[in-house]
Order: sequence, then C-alpha cells, then structure tokens
Amino acid sequence: MKIHRFGIPVTWDEKEKQIVAERGISVQSRSEKRFGEMENLVYEPGNAPRDEVCYVFFQNIWEEDKEAAFTERKVTNGITVLSGGTMGMECRKNSGHYHGLNPGHTLPYPEAYEVLWGQAVFLLQKSGNFEQEDFVVEDLEAVFVNEGEKLVVPPFCGHCVANVGEGSMAFGNLAVPCPLHYEPIKKKHGFAVYVLKVDGRVVFVPNENYGKVPRLRVSKAKERPDLGLVKGKALYTSYTERPERFEYLWEPEKYRSALER
Repeated sequence: MKIHRFGIPVTWDEKEKQIVAERGISVQSRSEKRFGEMENLVYEPGNAPRDEVCYVFFQNIWEEDKEAAFTERKVTNGITVLSGGTMGMECRKNSGHYHGLNPGHTLPYPEAYEVLWGQAVFLLQKSGNFEQEDFVVEDLEAVFVNEGEKLVVPPFCGHCVANVGEGSMAFGNLAVPCPLHYEPIKKKHGFAVYVLKVDGRVVFVPNENYGKVPRLRVSKAKERPDLGLVKGKALYTSYTERPERFEYLWEPEKYRSALER
C-alpha cells in the first residue's frame, strides 16, 4: 500500500510489516513492540498472545539529497504503524511517554504528528512533576485525529496514540531526540484513561491507579500554519520547504505561548 500522505514515495508491506522505499530514499531503522512488552500498560492483561506485534516504528526516513536539512538540526522523521483490532476491549496503542529536558533548556521538546491513514486518538496528559512518585496530572485531553490531520504535543504533555478506526493505522512524526520517560506511565499501568471499543463506539474508561485527575476534554485536531501544520500538505513537505518554521522543535522556549495555544 502506497503511503500517499507522507510526502515522499514509500510503501507499507502489511505481510512483512515493513516500509519499502524507492531508490534515493533512506529508512535507517526499524523496531517493533509486542504485546508481552505492553502487558503492564493495558486495560485487560492477558487478552492477547504475548508475541503478537502491537506496532512497528521506523526512523530517519528522508530523501538522501534532503538528509542535511534533518541532520544539521538533529530532527528525526519517522513512521509508526499500529496493528488493527483490539486487545480485549482496548484499542491498540503505543506505550506512551513523557519528554525530559535537554541540557540548556527549561522546556521539554514538543513533537509534531500527522495521521497517514486510519483514525487515531492522541491522549495528552500534562504534568510538570511527572518524575515524582505521585505526579500530578494538570490537564487531560483526548484529541481525535483523522487521516491527513496533524497536531503538536506541547511541552510537559505525556502522549499516547490509540488506533480507533478499522484496520491498521499509521502516523508520522517530526522530533528532536531527547530523554524519553516511560517509567511514570508504567508505574500507573497506562495513561489516566483507557481507550476502549464497545459495540463499535469509542469509550474512555478511567485508570483507577491514578488519584484525582482533571475531567477529560475531548477535542479534534486543528490546522496551525504557524507551526507548520497545513491542511493537505505532508509534514515532510512543510519541513523540507521551510525548516525554520519548525524551530519550535529544538527551541521551544521561543514559542511558549504558541505551543500553549
């Protein structure tokens, strides 16, 4: 299947679970996560075979003649493919994490995402003290993101992506490497809500391992041209045309107010 929305000609081979790129395009790494590695994070442990692949992710995908535009700014460009179906009643998801601080910065780095096919829910839970044992969730949001839509995860927001459509789902991301904190999520056995499918409908169920959390806000993705999120244009295309428009990825302090909006 051709991935039309990615901005460069790459294909998804469902049988081999592999990205196939045309000549002149680099795909530098592939990793996968199986249910056995996710079991501590799910709503119903034991409801899928431990060796079942939940998602596959690829990093540093770009045209070789555009590589410098990414490497000079230490920006990675990737694709993650979540398998279809559910784990018991819970929608397929990735592990989720928080971004830590890089040296010389007072804000964690944000991250830009786009849905390449399918339908996703991005869970965003903001916490300024996520490294503490009993961290406080200050804000909790579920963002529905359809094929071709994009969003930016602001600083201090833990993020997890659930596949709420039919069949597999894929998203692309632009990010600058930073410390990734998975432990706060593992200790709580997932995010503050689980995303379930009940009679074909998406249902949010509280995670009882959290204490008091803010009421869940449900929203939709919005176009943000000031942050490079342009309707009908791939993140890859927007980035390679004007990398400086994505300066917020490596200098978030300059864009605090825009990111908070």
